[in-house]
Amino acid sequence: MASKLIDPASVSRSGVNQIKEINRDDVLKHEEVVERLMENFTVLPVRFFTTFNQEEEVLVMLKEYYQDFKENLRHLRNKVEFGIKVIWPGETIKNRIIEASKKFNPSTTLRINGERSRTINANVIIPDNSPGKSFAKEKFENYKIDKEFAEEADRCIAFLDDFFSRFAAEKKLEKLKSDNLLLNAYYLVEKEKQRDFKEAFERAKNTPGDLKYLFSGPWPPYNFINLSKKPYCFKDFEGIDMLKKEMSNRDLSDKESV
Repeated sequence: MASKLIDPASVSRSGVNQIKEINRDDVLKHEEVVERLMENFTVLPVRFFTTFNQEEEVLVMLKEYYQDFKENLRHLRNKVEFGIKVIWPGETIKNRIIEASKKFNPSTTLRINGERSRTINANVIIPDNSPGKSFAKEKFENYKIDKEFAEEADRCIAFLDDFFSRFAAEKKLEKLKSDNLLLNAYYLVEKEKQRDFKEAFERAKNTPGDLKYLFSGPWPPYNFINLSKKPYCFKDFEGIDMLKKEMSNRDLSDKESV
């Protein structure tokens, strides 16, 4: 989908074109057209607000990336993208690990040259009167807590991903974007397996436990397009991520069932 962003009435006296201000309606219209197209075609969605100075530049870009586009069309044919966010009580889990660490303290008190010292582990001995003792101990304890927290997250993510990956051709996982956002995942799913994937999500969502799920899709495969290099036209303009934010805010209930 391509459209002109330049308003002839906004051309300045210097001859510089002024780009129209974008808004939420523009974002939704862009996505609506892309979704309508993907009902009957394989779509390589271009990031919203990708701009070219002249129409000739579009042709140059299409020629330069012809092989990339051809390979992506083959690779993504009859596939759509789903997004899943998993929220867990990260702060509660971390506090539990901290409390457990306080109860189980393997340090022992020794004497070296008549001075009291505390062993943080088998290889590190810091005298009580060392100015860096408290700092080192705090850093070490934080390291142990963060390590155990990450390991517990990895175990949970591995279980969830194993479940969802059964119905997906590919995946992209973002782990622990924050303490409470356990997983932000994108799954590439064959169109004929959309129903299976949605049913799998419903089973996961209804499983008893402390996890909460957010689901979106089907979308065009925004996160699975591969280019040999980043086109120069992918510039960072204000509002360029409006579509991504809008996608994140829409739930399964907003999409028609397949």
